Amino acid sequence: MVHYQKWAQNKNQILAPIYLQIASASQELHEMIHFRRKGKRIEGDIPLPEIKTWLQFYKSPEQIYQSLFNLMQKYNQNSSLLYQNYQRIAHQPQCIHNHQEKLKSANRKSIREAKSNNESFNKLSKDLSETSIQDLNEEINEAQADKIQNWMKSPEAIFLMRVQVPCFMLYGTFPHTLLKMAQSGNDKALEKLIRLDKSIIFEPKISEIIHQAQGLKAQARMAMIQKAFISPPKAKLSRKKVKCLLGGLISHISILFNQKLSAAEIRKLFDAIALDMTGDIDQDLENMVGEVFEKEIQRSRKFWNLLLADKK
Repeated sequence: MVHYQKWAQNKNQILAPIYLQIASASQELHEMIHFRRKGKRIEGDIPLPEIKTWLQFYKSPEQIYQSLFNLMQKYNQNSSLLYQNYQRIAHQPQCIHNHQEKLKSANRKSIREAKSNNESFNKLSKDLSETSIQDLNEEINEAQADKIQNWMKSPEAIFLMRVQVPCFMLYGTFPHTLLKMAQSGNDKALEKLIRLDKSIIFEPKISEIIHQAQGLKAQARMAMIQKAFISPPKAKLSRKKVKCLLGGLISHISILFNQKLSAAEIRKLFDAIALDMTGDIDQDLENMVGEVFEKEIQRSRKFWNLLLADKK
């Protein structure tokens, strides 16, 4: 990862490897969405979870994220270390800011304490960088592949891949939010939800809406429901769009921690990853330069601003 390391030289050494993980996830995300729209099952030909369990995920999405984090810890030593460091960052966001300022604050802390904090920061930075690069370069061994396959058969994983990720990537919202809108009589939300997850018709309030729609004189709602049930999500997501969305997330994070990256630097990150992996710059973003890419990053950043505000 020579080109990435060159890109990361003058960047925040805590955030840079996180950006690497986000940007390098574009291919897997695009494939997941593509498979979902085509009606294919990335998790394989296994039974869906019981409907009671399935609908519960709409109420308790934290179960899904916890399951994913548990897999990361079991996956291998590198991913486990990376996860632990992510947790440290999440609970101690102050370590993201300029750590050298701590050395100047002798009036608040002793020089010894400041140096200790600085050493801890440097170790965390090194660990994050090394584990991020190793995760991208290492091939999955048989034992790791078995763990992933077993996890993909879990109810949480199936819901994540079939509903959770496609919902916020295609619609810019979370399944539980879309469900609340549909339950309140929003037909556009209802259509999106049914196109995404046919099993939602068994949710009591949605089931009642469909039941009552059969008795209406105006059959527009029933026609919409019938068409949605046999159709995939309308929204499409190209590889370029996925990368722009991930670029917007990187931009959002950089601003959140007062370490704003320009659109040009984000584009250079995608090029650095592509150069390390293929020997050429990112072809999906070939025409996305200058003001064009800047505007796309701004739009994508707004997407994440709204999405993460909704999550809160």
